[in-house]
Formats: sequence, C-alpha cells, structure tokens
Amino acid sequence: MIVIHRAIRQDLGRLADRVGANAARGAPASQDRALRRYTAALLDQIRTHHQTEDDIIWPVIAATAGQAVDLTPLTDDHQAIKTAASRVSQALASAGAEADVHASVSELLDMLEEHIADEEEQVFPAIRRYLPPDACRWCQQQILRQAAPPGLRFTAPWLARYARPDELRRLLAVGGWPARIVLLATRPGYARLERRAFAKSITTEE
Repeated sequence: MIVIHRAIRQDLGRLADRVGANAARGAPASQDRALRRYTAALLDQIRTHHQTEDDIIWPVIAATAGQAVDLTPLTDDHQAIKTAASRVSQALASAGAEADVHASVSELLDMLEEHIADEEEQVFPAIRRYLPPDACRWCQQQILRQAAPPGLRFTAPWLARYARPDELRRLLAVGGWPARIVLLATRPGYARLERRAFAKSITTEE
C-alpha cells in the first residue's frame, strides 16, 4: 500500500505537469497518444486499488479492529474519487481537449493527496495494531489471485519504478518467481510507453 500510494501521488503529479505543458505549447500526435494511454492505465490502477481496499482490506480491518476505526469516510472518498477519475476519462475521450484533461487530472490529484494522507494516518496504525500476520497474508493472497495478466503489463513495472530497493525485494518475495518473470517481461514495454508519454520533446513520429 505504501508503494502504491507513492506511485499514485508522484505519477499524477508528473502527469499534471506534462499535460499542462502540452496544453500550453502543444505536443506531437505520438506523444499525445502515449500520454493518453499512460493516463488510462494509471486510472485503472487507482480504480483497482480502491476496489481492493473496499472488497478485501477494509472488511478485514473492520472485523479485527471493530469500533476502533471508522472506514466510512474513506469508503465515501472512494466514490468521489471514482467520479473524478471518470471526468478524466471523459476528457481523454475528447480529442484536442488538453486543457480539460489538465484540469480534471489536477482535481483528481488534489483529492487523492488528501485521501491518501487521511488513509495513512488512520488506517496504517490500525493495520499494524490489529491485523495479525495471518490476516495480512490472507489479504496478500486474495490480491494476488485477483491480479489479471493484461493489467500486470502496467502494474508490475509501474510498482517497480516507484519501489525502493528493499520494498521491491519484499514485493517480489510475496509474488515469488512468477512475479520476477512478469517484471522481466513487462519492464521494456512500460519503459517505452513512459519515454513517449513524458518526453519533453519528440521530433519524430513513431
């Protein structure tokens, strides 16, 4: 969760910067297509992460922490963030609407900055205090079972990009050798998309 939160916040931040620059100065069609693909993949990660919390992690915390933690405001946040993410998707679907994309991405970033800060302040201590190791392992197993191969093409290298070396070692240890194979296979494609999407200038069409 720490790595995912870091990835979401930092990626949305650089995305807002890049889209804002493109809205002001324009961008080649190849970069625009790559940036829209990257944004759509990032939105999928945000939706999946919140669905995982709602369906897997929150019920376990509620069962173990009881009245010690009120998850209702965070669940409500998820609904509001889902709506904001939909506005980004709608802006992406409108060709030539870079200013709308920038405004919607900036709004989503502001909402997630506040939500993640609240979540880490309230939920992380509850996880450390109330969730026994068996419950944590069960959550990990359920999350791994729900991981779909198409989405892993982005998820695996995206998390690896934002994980610190010790965090990446722990993530790969949880996933075992399949996770290492997936990461090895998906890193080059992610790197190409990232370069195309966030390049400061692109002089050739691909």
